[in-house]
Amino acid sequence: MKRILLSRTDAIGDLILTLPVARSIKEAYPDYHITMLVSEYTEPLLEGEEYIDGVMTIPGRELGNYVEVRELSDLLKAGDFETVVFFYPRFSLALAARMARISRRIGTGYRSYSLLLNERVKLHRKDSGKHELDLNYDLVESAFPGLTRHEPHLAVLEQETCSAQALLATHGVDLDEPYVIVHPFSHGSSPNWSLENFLSLVRELASAGVTVLITGSHQERRRFGSFFTGSPSGVVNVAGETDLRQLKGLIKTAAMVVTSSTGPIHIATAVGTFAVGIYPPVAALSPVRWGPRGGANKLFVPAVTPNDRQIGSLVDGIKVEIVLAFILSKLQADIRL
Repeated sequence: MKRILLSRTDAIGDLILTLPVARSIKEAYPDYHITMLVSEYTEPLLEGEEYIDGVMTIPGRELGNYVEVRELSDLLKAGDFETVVFFYPRFSLALAARMARISRRIGTGYRSYSLLLNERVKLHRKDSGKHELDLNYDLVESAFPGLTRHEPHLAVLEQETCSAQALLATHGVDLDEPYVIVHPFSHGSSPNWSLENFLSLVRELASAGVTVLITGSHQERRRFGSFFTGSPSGVVNVAGETDLRQLKGLIKTAAMVVTSSTGPIHIATAVGTFAVGIYPPVAALSPVRWGPRGGANKLFVPAVTPNDRQIGSLVDGIKVEIVLAFILSKLQADIRL
């Protein structure tokens, strides 16, 4: 049995846009044993994905020192991998694979670590004009011919849904009524709609009788300031109260997710929940490259050509009332159905 390692150690959305490749390889080569190397933070996303045979993790996106490189190298050697594919280029990870003497080491040919690889794919990601999912397939298809391409899909386990419903119940949310998740922050990989715009949207949704669930991290909860102190009627702030499994369950049972270009928008479409996204107009950051795939969505992008200094202000130029009108119209249409 050939043992294959697929390495994607960065963020939530990046991993979700890589998982279809793993599924395709397993379908085309069912005798292969497929292991994913991911960060500890994103590892819960892999639960329930039957085409993944094993999981290895590192604490962050890459290794911090030579000791960690040596430790990973020893683990890779013990894993007896025949092939490794690097979807997220990091020198330390490629070095560990080289030290482990994995016979096929596949990745792009245009990175600092490329000399550590022996199968270098001539693939320029940034200026390709292609979506990240399609680029991930382009990276592997010479090594694994005959793949059927898939869109992202995440399994949601019963315990994840039950945990989400238990959290909603503790906050007094009526489980029979639809709710909208608003996730106001991203981790800085793309310009974000301002907090003021998100807060204004939340106020208007609550005023219209929509139950709004605010999600985010512990650190992001502090950035909300005093707005959610005491939680205005119709607004439930669970930022900092969820792990990734519980967040997936909350997103699965939501009527809609509203956010910027960040992980939850990819979770939403991968579990079948409608997503509303705020995106910048720059090609390398736009939906053309990083938009959600796999499910229904509505993405707002400024219809302009910016320079670098304008990006943030142009994103904020997307009017709250336009986004609000779409959300209310979509919710009303879904109720009629």
